[in-house]
Amino acid sequence: MSGNWLLLPVYKTCKAIKICNTYKIFKICMAVLLALMLLLSGCAGAGDGGRSEDRNNSGGAELTGAGISSGSAAEGDAAAGREPDSDKGAVSESETALENEALAEALQTAPEEGLLRIGTSEAVKSMDVHRVTSSYMVPLNIYERLFDIKVNDDGTTELVPSLAREFSLSEDGLTYSFTLRDDAFFWDGSPVKASDVAFTFTRMLSLPDSLQRDFADSIKGAAKVVSQKTDTLEGIRVLDDNHLTITLSRPFTGYIYQLATPSCSILSEEFVRGAGDAYGSDPEHTMGSGPYRVTELTNNRVVFEMNPYYRYDQPVTVKKAELLVLDPAIMDKVFREEGLDILDCEFVNTETLKEVYKSAEWKDRLITRGCVDIIFFMLNMADRPLKDVRVRKAVQMAINRQKILDELYDGDGRLVDGIYPEGLIGYSEENQGWLQYDPEGAKKLIEQVPEVKNCRIEIAANSTGSTRDLTMLEMIRQDLLAVGLDTVIVNYDADSRIYLRRKGKLMTFVGSWSADYNDPDNFIYSFFGSREKTLRHSSNYADETVLKRIAAARTIRNENKRLKEYADLEKLLVQEEAVWVPLLSTEHLFVLGDRVESFVPYWAGWSSMTFKDVTLK
Repeated sequence: MSGNWLLLPVYKTCKAIKICNTYKIFKICMAVLLALMLLLSGCAGAGDGGRSEDRNNSGGAELTGAGISSGSAAEGDAAAGREPDSDKGAVSESETALENEALAEALQTAPEEGLLRIGTSEAVKSMDVHRVTSSYMVPLNIYERLFDIKVNDDGTTELVPSLAREFSLSEDGLTYSFTLRDDAFFWDGSPVKASDVAFTFTRMLSLPDSLQRDFADSIKGAAKVVSQKTDTLEGIRVLDDNHLTITLSRPFTGYIYQLATPSCSILSEEFVRGAGDAYGSDPEHTMGSGPYRVTELTNNRVVFEMNPYYRYDQPVTVKKAELLVLDPAIMDKVFREEGLDILDCEFVNTETLKEVYKSAEWKDRLITRGCVDIIFFMLNMADRPLKDVRVRKAVQMAINRQKILDELYDGDGRLVDGIYPEGLIGYSEENQGWLQYDPEGAKKLIEQVPEVKNCRIEIAANSTGSTRDLTMLEMIRQDLLAVGLDTVIVNYDADSRIYLRRKGKLMTFVGSWSADYNDPDNFIYSFFGSREKTLRHSSNYADETVLKRIAAARTIRNENKRLKEYADLEKLLVQEEAVWVPLLSTEHLFVLGDRVESFVPYWAGWSSMTFKDVTLK
C-alpha cells in the first residue's frame, strides 16, 4: 500500500529505533501517521484488529496481522505453520472502491428466500485448495474430507465420519484402513472413489506450487514424490473403489485429526486431470462433492448453490449463498442496512464493536466463539541476554498481559499460560494460573544477572503493522523498560522480517498461531519438534533430549499417556525453560441479522464457516 513510508520506514536491514518516549505519545503519533497514510493512499481504514483469515496451514497458521507474526496450519502460513499468501487480492484499490459502491447499492434489494449473504475483504483468487491457504470459506463448502470436526451443543468438539464411513489402525500404529461411503458424489454425479483420495494426497505433494504438503509429508514415500523421483505415493494402496490404506513413515497419533482439515479436501482425479493448470480458476474448472457448488466467481462475489447430488442428512435452510467482497470500511454499514445476514466482527472497527454491537440492542444477536489460537512473545535463546533463564523468566513476569487483553481486545479473549489454547485436545488446566504479572519479582531476577545491564533487547516489528499490533509491541517495551531491561523496537519490511525469523535471527517478536487440526501436536511439534523448527521460529531451543521427547510423543498410542506427556512437556518448556511468554487467546465475534435464526461458528474460531451450520428463519 502506498504511503507506508510515513508509518514506519522499510528497510532490508534492521534499524533500531525507539518509537516514542511514552506510550501516550506513541498512540498519538500512530493515529496521525495512519491518517496521513490513508489520505495519500486513497484507502479507507479497515478498522482495528482486522486480520487476514484463516491461519497458517500445516498444523498451525500464521496470522497476517501487522506487526505480529502469526501462524496456523489450516488457513494462513503453515500455523498450524506456514506463511500467509503474499499475493492476495485480484483487483486494484480504485477498482474495489467502485465495485463496493455499486455493490452496496445493489444490496438494498430484498433477498430471495433461502439466500445467505456474508462479507469478506478479499477476492477469492483460486478454488484449488492445494494452492490457497488464506481462506477456507470455499473449500469448507464445496469439498468433503474423510472426517469432520463437529461442535456439540455444550461447545465441545468431536471427530465424526464424512467420506470415510469407518477406519481401523494397525497394531504398529502405521497403517490406516479406510472404508468409504458409497453415497458420495461429485457435482457431475460421478462417485467419489478411493482412487480420488490417493490422487489428492499425491497431488498435494507433487504440485510444484502446493501449499499443503505438510498434511501429506508423514505418508510413507512422500519425500520421493516431492523430489519427483516417482509419481506414485508408496504409502497409499487402493484396494477397490471403496477401500484403501494409508501407511505412514512413522507412527503419528494425531494424523487422523489432520484428515479433518480443509487442506485435506478430496478432489476428483478425472476432473482435475482434465482441467489441468486451469483447475480452480472458475466454476467451469472446479469440482467438489460438498453440500454446495460454486456457480459464479468474480472479483466482488462468489455464488454458491446446493449440490443436487449431495446427501443431506438433515433439513438445510441455506439454499444459496453469496460471499460478497467488501471494503471493511463499509461492511458494518451494509450489514445494518440489511445487505448482509451475518457480520464478521473481524471487519468491524473496535469502537463500533464496543459501542454498537455490545450494546443492549444487539447483545442477543452477538455470537462468540473462542478461537483455538495463541498469541505469544517469542524469546530467542541464542541471543544475549536471553540465554540466561532468569532473564527469560523475568520477561514473563514483567509483561502485563491482562492490560493488553483489556485495552487492545476489549477483553474479548482469555489469558493462556502455556502452549495449548483452550478448546484444543490436550489443554491442561493444571498448567494454567501459574504466570502472574509481577514486575517486582522480575526486577529481583534481573538483579541476579549483572551483565544484563550491558545488553539490549530488540523487539522485531512489521513495518506495515496495524495500530493494535504496533501498540502491543510498545506496551511490551514499556513493561520491560520498567523492570530495568533496555528494550527497543526494530522495524523490518515484511519480507526481511520473515527471512530473518526463518534464519533464527530475530531476538524477540510477537507471533500468533491458530489450530488447523485438533491435536496438541499442531502446536508443540510445529514450534519445538526439531532443531530445524526451533530455528525457523527464532527460538533456537536446542535441548535434544526434549526435542526427541516431543517427536516421540507423536507415536504414543495410549491417549492418556500421550496427553500427560504433552502436558509435562508444556510445563517444562514454558514454566521451567521459559521458551516464550504466552500472552492470550482471542475470541471471534459474529453478529446475526434478522433473517438468521442460529449459527454455529467453525470449531477453531475462523472466519470461514460452513453454510450448513447456519439456520435461516
